Amino acid sequence: MFSCLTHDDMNDATHMDAVLEPFFRALHRSGSLRNTAVVLYSDHGPRFGLSRGYTRMGWYEENLPMMLISMPESFRRRHGKMMDTLRGNQHKLTTPFDVHETLRRLLDVGSPYDDGQRIARSRRGVSLFDVTLDDRTCKDATIALTYCECELSRTHSVDATCAEVSLLYMQLCKHVASF
Repeated sequence: MFSCLTHDDMNDATHMDAVLEPFFRALHRSGSLRNTAVVLYSDHGPRFGLSRGYTRMGWYEENLPMMLISMPESFRRRHGKMMDTLRGNQHKLTTPFDVHETLRRLLDVGSPYDDGQRIARSRRGVSLFDVTLDDRTCKDATIALTYCECELSRTHSVDATCAEVSLLYMQLCKHVASF
């Protein structure tokens, strides 16, 4: 995890190219990617600052991390159905619990997936190789409303003259004026 790079300025993520490119080239040259799954993810974007606190994109950066999963060609050939399910789950609501369950699944890839066993053991995540998420909600995924994009993206009518809006506007103006 290289989290400190993007905590202060999201533009600093470009510096990771100088680290990741030679790393992945070396993995490729060594042949390691023939039998290695790659999972690359972010935890979140900036911890503070105007973009985080006052923009919609800042909210997304804070709460909706990025993840990439790349499987070796041999896995993709042998497990076409699992790969179809994984591809079908891209752009779906997932949690770190799902990532954990998906990685657990790789340890037992030769056996059929038993979602009932996962539920009986109270594991909250699902294998992204085996369970199609469809229209999963935050409640389905046990995501608190505080972090639920489904709830937070709904618009609500607000009286622009109310005290809360006036106070927020004044705070925003002070921040902008300090630059």
